[in-house]
Amino acid sequence: MSIYSMSYYSFKTELSMPAVSRSRTRQREATRRQLVEAGLRVVAEHGFAGATTAAIARETGKAHGTVFVHFASRDILVEALVAAIGEAMSQQLARLPAEVCGVAEVLDAHLVALEEHEVLYVRLLREATVLPLSARARVFALQSAVGSRLRQAHARDVAHGVARAMNPVALTNLWIALTNHYLLNRDLFAPGGSVVAQRGAELKAQFLDVLKP
Repeated sequence: MSIYSMSYYSFKTELSMPAVSRSRTRQREATRRQLVEAGLRVVAEHGFAGATTAAIARETGKAHGTVFVHFASRDILVEALVAAIGEAMSQQLARLPAEVCGVAEVLDAHLVALEEHEVLYVRLLREATVLPLSARARVFALQSAVGSRLRQAHARDVAHGVARAMNPVALTNLWIALTNHYLLNRDLFAPGGSVVAQRGAELKAQFLDVLKP
């Protein structure tokens, strides 16, 4: 499945258009999608610093000017790349039924999302301070979404007597800080490999140990 997909609103709008307009809309959406997917490949290999509009255009085999037809500036393009990463990672958590999930299930879902997008997410963490403010806001929104699901699950576990009470802000900060620490030091924790694949179970166990009643 593509990391970048057409919005429902765009789809509804397309249905109300004449056939020629729908064809052009699909072509624009396809080109925009190609640019975003190419951008993510460039980021994975060269980081956001290396994801210039020229590099992304080369990756798609399109003219440099094509990028600016779909993205008015590089900052807007970078925000779209960060949004695509965030949307793809959020899908894993969105599949969890909130009413029956405990902390362990949320951690599992988050670790699956991290492992699937580990290279890109580490790029986000390493280069967050030089990203456009709008893109940085999306990084924080992603982490906040994880925190929200974690707090809901924790409240459920506390109510069922399987976890001790804890300040909800500290709870979120602890998990995000723990995972980020391992990911940012992947050369130490998982040389040449995936931090989550090699250390995910350890991360989960550490966090759950803190919550034992």
